[in-house]
Amino acid sequence: MAKQNLILNILTFSHPIPSKECSFQLEKADGFYPIKVSSLPVNIDELFTKEQLEAVEYAYTNFTADDNISTPITVEFDKSKRFSKLYYTWRLYNYYFNIADAIKTNFISDISLWFLDTKKINTAFDTYTVYTIKVQIARATKEPELVISYDGKSRLCKQSREQIHCDEEIFSSFLYNKRIYYKDDLPEDAGYHLDKQFPKINFYLSKFLGLQSTPEKPTNKYSAYYIEVSDFYDKYINTAEFKNILPITSNGFISIDADKIKQTTENSNLMQFGQGKTNVMPHYGLGDGGPYELSPHKNIKFIFLFHKEDNSFANTVFQWFEGKKDGFKGLKGYIKLNYNIDKENSIIFENKDNPIEEIRQQLTEKSFDDNIRYLAVYLSPISKAETDEEKHKIYYQVKEELLNYRITSQVIDRDKINNSAFKYYLPNIAIAILAKLNGVPWRLQRNLSNELIVGVGAFKNAEIGSRYIGSAFCFSNNGHFRGFECHPATDTFMLAGDIGKAVRKFKNDNADVKRLIIHFYKSMSRKELEPIEKELNELNLDIPIIIVSINKTESKDFVVFDKNSTHTMPISGTFIKTGWNEYLLCNNTRYGVSASEKIESYPFPIKLKLKATDEKVLDDYNTTKAIVDQVYQFSRMYWKSVKQQNIPVTILYPEMVAEIFPHFEIQELKQFGKDNLWFL
Repeated sequence: MAKQNLILNILTFSHPIPSKECSFQLEKADGFYPIKVSSLPVNIDELFTKEQLEAVEYAYTNFTADDNISTPITVEFDKSKRFSKLYYTWRLYNYYFNIADAIKTNFISDISLWFLDTKKINTAFDTYTVYTIKVQIARATKEPELVISYDGKSRLCKQSREQIHCDEEIFSSFLYNKRIYYKDDLPEDAGYHLDKQFPKINFYLSKFLGLQSTPEKPTNKYSAYYIEVSDFYDKYINTAEFKNILPITSNGFISIDADKIKQTTENSNLMQFGQGKTNVMPHYGLGDGGPYELSPHKNIKFIFLFHKEDNSFANTVFQWFEGKKDGFKGLKGYIKLNYNIDKENSIIFENKDNPIEEIRQQLTEKSFDDNIRYLAVYLSPISKAETDEEKHKIYYQVKEELLNYRITSQVIDRDKINNSAFKYYLPNIAIAILAKLNGVPWRLQRNLSNELIVGVGAFKNAEIGSRYIGSAFCFSNNGHFRGFECHPATDTFMLAGDIGKAVRKFKNDNADVKRLIIHFYKSMSRKELEPIEKELNELNLDIPIIIVSINKTESKDFVVFDKNSTHTMPISGTFIKTGWNEYLLCNNTRYGVSASEKIESYPFPIKLKLKATDEKVLDDYNTTKAIVDQVYQFSRMYWKSVKQQNIPVTILYPEMVAEIFPHFEIQELKQFGKDNLWFL
C-alpha cells in the first residue's frame, strides 16, 4: 500500500498569557457576552454562591477587570478550558471583524468569515467565499487548537429587505452592519433599518426572484478544499499581526504520526456476489458472478404506469429491460431476474400534471393475484427537478397508493429515457428492482455473528417544518436488511419501543445475542438512550449497547489530507483518532494502487463518535476497530446505485424513508411497507 503523509486542517497555538483578570455579573447588559454556567472559570465560586449560579443559565462578562462590575478574579487558562475557548473566540471575532467583509457567529461556537468574491459579478447578488475558524482546547493534540474549514460560496441579495416584497417565511438570514444574522436573531435596531438588511439567498428566495445559477463542482472537491484552507492560512493566519493575537506553534497544519494512522481490516471493502465471486466494485462483481441471492419470488410481473402519449417511452424501457438494446444486458442477463409483463393490469392515464386520481381509480378496477409479486414501473411525466411542490408530491402519492396494494414501484423520469446517457442509469435501476423484490445484489464478506445493528437516520422537511426519524430495523452483521419504522424525531419512546421489538425478534431467531449496535445520525443524548436501556432491561438482556454517532464532515470540522498524493484524498479505509472515542474515517474508492488509479468521487471523511453502556468495552482496540470496519463495510451495501457511498446504509436508508414518509396521507406503514425496500 502507498505510504501516506497525512495532515489535519488544525493549527496549534500557545496561550499568549497564562492568566487574565475578568469581572462577571449575572445580569444581561450591552457589550457583555453570555457564558453558560458550565463554561465559567473553575474559581467562579470566589464571586457567586452555588445557589446564585443554580438560579441562572448564563453569567456575563466583557473579558476585562472592572471593579464597578464585580471584584475581578484571576482566570488561569490551563485550568478553565471551556472559558478559554470562549475568550479566544472573542479575540478572534474582534480581530477579524475589520478584515472580513462580513462575519457570523453565535459567539459560543464558531466564527464564519465571509469574503466578497470580486471575480463573480452579478446584478442581482454578491457572492462570498466563506470560511470557518473554530477554537478547541487539546482535542487532537495537547495544545489549544484552531480548526480551519472552507464552507463554499454563499450569495447575498443586492436588494434590501425593504425592496423585496415577499412572504417573510422565505427569508432565513440577513447581512446587517457587517454581521450575518438568522432572521430571529436580528438586533432590535435592525427593525428601523430595513434598507440595510440584505437577505442571504436560499432555495426559496432564489425561486421567488427567478435566479438561476449552476453551482461550481470541481472534479476533485477534495483538492479544491485543501487549496482553499491553505490559501486562507497563508493570507490570514501566517502573518505577524495574527500571531500577536494567538501565537501559532505548528508549522502549518499538523501532521499525523505514522503510528496513529490506522487502516480497516484488509479486504474489508470486498463484497460477495453470485457463484462465489468477489469484487470491490459492484458493477464488475455483478457482471462477473451475478447477484449474491436471486429474488425468491417465483412469479414476478411488471405493470407499467404511463401517460397516454408516452407509449413509445414504455416500449423503449421494455426493450432495455429485455436486453434488446446495445449497452445493457437486460434484467435477465444482469440481475438474473425472471419476470413477465402484465399488460392487463398496466395503467395508462390522461392527466399529465396530476395523474393520482386516475391511478387510484384504475387500481380499484384491477385484479391482482396474491400469488404473484408485482412491481410497478412508473414513467413519471413530472421531473425530479420540478419546482412546483404540488406536482412534486405526485411521486410520493403514487408510491403510497401502490404500497396499499402490496406493490413496490420503480420510478423512471420519462424525460431521461431517450437521453444517450440512459444506459448508464440502468445498472442502478436494475439493482434497486432486485432489492425491492427481496433479492440480494451483494453482501458483505464477513463472518456472521449474533449481533444486531439498528440504524437511525433523519430528514428535516423544509416544507413541513418537522424532522422525522427513520429507524432501519434491522441489519444482521453481514448486511441483511430486516425491516424499519418511521416516527417524528421527538418520539424517542416509540423509537425505544421499536428497538426493543427488534431485539426481541432477533433474540427469538438467535439463541445468543452478543450485543446491540446502534448507528445514530447524530450524537445520542442521555435522554434518548435511557428509554432504550429501559426496554432492554425489561427483556432481561445483559448485553452491551454500542452507539456509533455518524456525521458528515464537509464543513466546520476535521478534514484529513494526504500530501503524498496528487488527489490529496487519503486511501480508503484510513482512520485516525481525533478525540476521546472519536475517529475520522476516510471512506472512498482510492485504494492506493497507483497515482493514476481511477477514482469515482471525492467524498470527505465521516466522523465517528463511539459510546457504550459499558465504557470498558471500548478500551479494547480490537472491538473499536471491528466497529469502524462495520461502518466502512455497511457503506458498501447501498442498493440504489453501483457507485460507492461514504455514508453507511444504516444511516442512508432511514434518511431516505424519513424524507418520503411525511408526505404520505396515512402516517402508518403496513407490514409490507416495513419489510420492503420500496424507497430505493
